[in-house]
Amino acid sequence: MQLNDTTKILLSFDQKLVADCLKSYLAHHKHLQVIGEVNNDSNPARSILELNPDLVIFEFMLWSAKYLDYMLKVNTQFPGLKILIISELISQQLMAKIMPYINGYVIKTCSAEKIILAIQEINSSGKYLCPKAVDNFFSCQETSENACKLTEREKEILSSWVEEDTNSEVASALNISVSTVRTHLKNIRGKLGNINRLQMMIYACSHNLLGRKQKPICPNCRYFITHRK
Repeated sequence: MQLNDTTKILLSFDQKLVADCLKSYLAHHKHLQVIGEVNNDSNPARSILELNPDLVIFEFMLWSAKYLDYMLKVNTQFPGLKILIISELISQQLMAKIMPYINGYVIKTCSAEKIILAIQEINSSGKYLCPKAVDNFFSCQETSENACKLTEREKEILSSWVEEDTNSEVASALNISVSTVRTHLKNIRGKLGNINRLQMMIYACSHNLLGRKQKPICPNCRYFITHRK
């Protein structure tokens, strides 16, 4: 989708008041069109089939584990559909599980402007986490600053690992063995702590380790990379 195209949006909500306010707010923004509203209990999949939106904004009053399976089903049934969730702050573990199936997550306590930014970032780079979610999701233990410093080779490994899908592809790209890649990744995790793939991506993003093919998944990282000396 081109950035100047109109993004067709379906609102799926728990709270009608929130949906009405969001619809009114989005109506003032060019290139955004709310084409429908549906209650989360009224089979949103049917509305997705009928209206064919580019983006569905799911507003959940309280997050439930059942929504993880539901997001997986929506992602499987509509693989090209973009999904933005507006809900409460959830745990790192749950965020890591849900992010492969959605495109963005905004905490309800964020400002309304973050919704517009989220849509823009999703259309531009595919992923968005609001700053409050990022802060909650990843924090490198700073009790020992040296513990979080990677060698130049480890940075190279991490950057390639974020970009490639498998350790074999990393090994091929850097002309090293798979066992060497595994060893470096083990050392990286030893320095950064017991973190998952998305947390490692955020670390690489915020420390300016992304390659040319990679894009930040949050606006904070993009600002940091652009302005870092």
